[in-house]
Amino acid sequence: MATYTHREYSKQVTKLGCSLFELLSEAPGLGSSHLKDIGCADGLATICRYYPASPQPELTIGARKHADNDFITVLLQDHIGGLQFRHKNQWVDVPFVPGALVVNIGDLLQVRN
Repeated sequence: MATYTHREYSKQVTKLGCSLFELLSEAPGLGSSHLKDIGCADGLATICRYYPASPQPELTIGARKHADNDFITVLLQDHIGGLQFRHKNQWVDVPFVPGALVVNIGDLLQVRN
């Protein structure tokens, strides 16, 4: 796996975000630049957060439940895990896959029938 500076990493993740917008535009049969053309990629930003393991995990509460009210979130999860999603009123752990990125479709991109 390559080692990047924060600036290089941000550049690569932004490039990935643009590629994801192209794929998400093509999936429903729109042109590959559709989401970009309507301004969805204008607010792409890289936010890096690191949550170290707690020395007393039995005392941690974690983040409160929330919705991602953006378009997409790309997450590099570590072996500690902790990411969950709600499905049929149950919390489900997102398994750690070495080297994989988790891409979450946020509220602004969900299509409702």
